[in-house]
Amino acid sequence: MAGSWWRDPTVDDGEEDATSDHAVRLWKSACGTLMAPAPEEAWVQIEEHSAPNTLWHSLKNCVAHQAGVWQNLLAKGMDDVIQPAAFKLALVLRHTPTEVTTTLLNELLRLHPQAQDLTSYILTLLTDDEAGCKNCLPRGENSPISPAPQRDLQLFGDCELAVLAAPMDQYDNHSKLVRAEYSKLSQEHYIELRIKVLNQFSQIPKVFHTPEFQHFEKAARENIEREIRNLREELLTNHGKNI
Repeated sequence: MAGSWWRDPTVDDGEEDATSDHAVRLWKSACGTLMAPAPEEAWVQIEEHSAPNTLWHSLKNCVAHQAGVWQNLLAKGMDDVIQPAAFKLALVLRHTPTEVTTTLLNELLRLHPQAQDLTSYILTLLTDDEAGCKNCLPRGENSPISPAPQRDLQLFGDCELAVLAAPMDQYDNHSKLVRAEYSKLSQEHYIELRIKVLNQFSQIPKVFHTPEFQHFEKAARENIEREIRNLREELLTNHGKNI
């Protein structure tokens, strides 16, 4: 699998730190399509509310990675979702606090004739909870709710997990960033927790749920099993040193 398999096809592989632009380009594109006012001001708020200690779950890494995966698959001919621009907004807002997201959407979509339906769609993607999303919005008696269909929900989840199928060097970099987010944990405690999480992935029948992502399944399982082996070996080595 090529090292640039998830990259946005419009980005030159030689461009320094190109991934940092994935999320902002996706955001601007979606806001333009949806006639959203002041997208630059909204972007500043998103950056301001990014968790300060996140090294992987950030706009530059996790969100940019998901945006790159999505753009790459579309360029290869994948059928789009029912609300493409709203889907893009959801990708960028993946790790923004819910209350901030709701406020931003109310402002950004206020000029759109389908504002409530689009907001409902985005919140359903972000919560993966069709019922819960209905409680996020003020509604009149006849206000329609149009949550995301199952395919869109599954595609959204598969984009988030796509890093599990990245080439070895990219996957290992992702693992290092995840470890850095939990720097307060001892190495032994972190390894035990990380193995528990990875075992959950290794034991489920499918990591990915859409046909578009099925060809990533093998690579994801190989990465997961390799990391589990390495972590277990480290535990044994450290245990031997402490005897």
